[in-house]
Amino acid sequence: MTDAEGDGPTSRPPHQDAELPAESTAESTESTLESTESTPESAAESTPESTAEDGAPPARPLTRGLRSAPPSSRRVSDDHRFQLSTYVPPQPKVSYREPRTITPEGRAERAARARRKRRRRTTRAVLLGAGAVVLLGILWVMFRTYQAYSHLQNAAAAVSTLQDEVRDITKTDPTATSRTVEDLQAETDSAVSAVNDPLYRAATVIPFVGSNLDALREVSTTVDSLAQNVMPSLVQISTTLQPSELAPKAGTIDLEPLQQISPLLQNAEAAVNQAREQLAGIDRSNVIGPVGDAVDSLSSKLDAAADVTGPGARIARLVPPMLGGDKPRTYLMVFQNLAEPRATGGIFGSFALIQADHGKVSILQQGASSRTLGFFDPPVAELTENQKHLYSELMAQYPQDVNFTPDFATAAPLFAEMYRLRTGTTVDGVMSIDPVALSYALKGTAPIDIGEGFTITADNVVPILLSTAYQQFDEKDQNARDDFLAHGTGMAFSEVMSGRGDSAVIFDGLRQAASERRILIYSTNPTEQADLAQTNLAGGLDENPGSPSIGVFLNDGTAAKLGYYLSNEVKVTQGQCRADGRRELDVAVTMHYDAPSSGLPAYVTGAIPQGQPYILKTNVLAFAPLGGGVVGATRDGHDIGIGRGQDHLREVGTATIAMNPGSSTVVTFTVLSPSGGDPSASVTPGLMLTPGVKPWEVSVEPYQPCSPVQN
Repeated sequence: MTDAEGDGPTSRPPHQDAELPAESTAESTESTLESTESTPESAAESTPESTAEDGAPPARPLTRGLRSAPPSSRRVSDDHRFQLSTYVPPQPKVSYREPRTITPEGRAERAARARRKRRRRTTRAVLLGAGAVVLLGILWVMFRTYQAYSHLQNAAAAVSTLQDEVRDITKTDPTATSRTVEDLQAETDSAVSAVNDPLYRAATVIPFVGSNLDALREVSTTVDSLAQNVMPSLVQISTTLQPSELAPKAGTIDLEPLQQISPLLQNAEAAVNQAREQLAGIDRSNVIGPVGDAVDSLSSKLDAAADVTGPGARIARLVPPMLGGDKPRTYLMVFQNLAEPRATGGIFGSFALIQADHGKVSILQQGASSRTLGFFDPPVAELTENQKHLYSELMAQYPQDVNFTPDFATAAPLFAEMYRLRTGTTVDGVMSIDPVALSYALKGTAPIDIGEGFTITADNVVPILLSTAYQQFDEKDQNARDDFLAHGTGMAFSEVMSGRGDSAVIFDGLRQAASERRILIYSTNPTEQADLAQTNLAGGLDENPGSPSIGVFLNDGTAAKLGYYLSNEVKVTQGQCRADGRRELDVAVTMHYDAPSSGLPAYVTGAIPQGQPYILKTNVLAFAPLGGGVVGATRDGHDIGIGRGQDHLREVGTATIAMNPGSSTVVTFTVLSPSGGDPSASVTPGLMLTPGVKPWEVSVEPYQPCSPVQN
């Protein structure tokens, strides 16, 4: 059917396409592609008529899988109702350039870029590796620091335990001390191992951090040196210095144990002092809190250790030669009578000449200073103007007055010279003891029969020797009384030296007496005296300006024995700052006088007329700290006049106080502290006192140094 015969186009048989030759198909496709590349005008000219005129059969339109051409490219045949679709390919997205020719310069540049890239990669790798190494090193140093600090903390605990164990070396348990020393050595060894690590030591050069690490290392090595080289000797020392080993036996002290441990004690003292110097040299300007605390803690512990090793070394140096280890020594042993106060305690009453030969102590002679030595004119020595002003020349004329001064090293040579002038005997030194010191020692002995119906014990030796003796004997029979006192003190001394008592208790008593300045020793040997001057046994005035101290001393002004009834208190409190930068300190001395109103022998009341009240006159001396001064004084709140002077570079204020029986009074001296010092610090001044029949009641409050004066 033709188009004219029907309403639509005649469909081709299905086989008609298949019968078309391949060339026609290819040509048709190619023609179609060419038509898509032509302009719209050429496309409009391509009609079925032109195709038919070529004599070729019409090609089938390619419609399957092709997009419909835009309306502008469509053309509807007059004979067909279907529109022709043509394919328009997309613009290519890839362009091709001509290959570039690489020049030698370009090739070199490319190689240089490659090398730079490799270097950057290598540098990054090296930096990352170095950073990792540094980080690991920091962590390692931190770990070693933690180890050292932890072991030091444990070592500090062991040192504290050791200090407690050897605080009273005569009561030390050697087995327990040995275990503590072993624990201490293990801890310090571990601490030193940590701080000797190569990385740790290398880190000490780092600013700020290094100063802390170096301080910790210094502390560790110092403690370890003491633990390894000094502390083991404490075990041997504690074994040797047991009272049972040192106690006299039949009047003889075995010197061999002291001579054996003396080198150990000398080494220990030297090592502790060296360690203190090393710590003092640590720069703390950049040290952080925990490290600074470790340094301060060790410093305080070393100071405490020095309080043990120092006296121990001195004892080991002094005792053997002074007790005749090399050759016999002779000493004057004086008994201070506290009933008549003097600055060092009491008048030098009875005395004994004793000999020490290889530890054996013997009494060669006894006497009373007033009868045996008497009065000296001219004086036995030329006193300084300050001494004459404060104490008068009587100090060099009467043996009972040589200790107007509180400095035993001044009084003792005067007494020794008086003895030499009277007897022709030169002694090697002077020792003193008082009845209260004897009472402390007699706690370890049995009661002692001293004749005349008296038996002395620790409880009654003081009243018997200082009070009863004056009532027992008629005041006209002074020789009998003096003999009784000399015999009683001699018997007590011999019992202490016999070795029959409890040696530990006796040692405790003697130690307490020494701490109260009741046992004093002076040696004519300059080296020995220099050693003694570092102890309370010297009875000297502290000459260390870095440790302020105040002295309160008493001298009887009645020439009587009424001091037996005197008891005292002292309280030191902080006052105001002065314009010169020194702090005022109030030294309040409370005196209680409880003598009876009647019934005392004339020898006890002295120059007081019969029937008159037993008035006690006491010269009170206030010694200011070195670099300080004495401003003035009050009595019971009212200003009083004072005398002024100087002794051993200290300013001294004096006041004479008269008291009736049963009364009390308060004398307050205003003294000045030395200038300077850290205003934020707290300073507790030392206190030196005249020993009395009864121990002083003491209260010392710390003070703060004043801020520097602003000009």
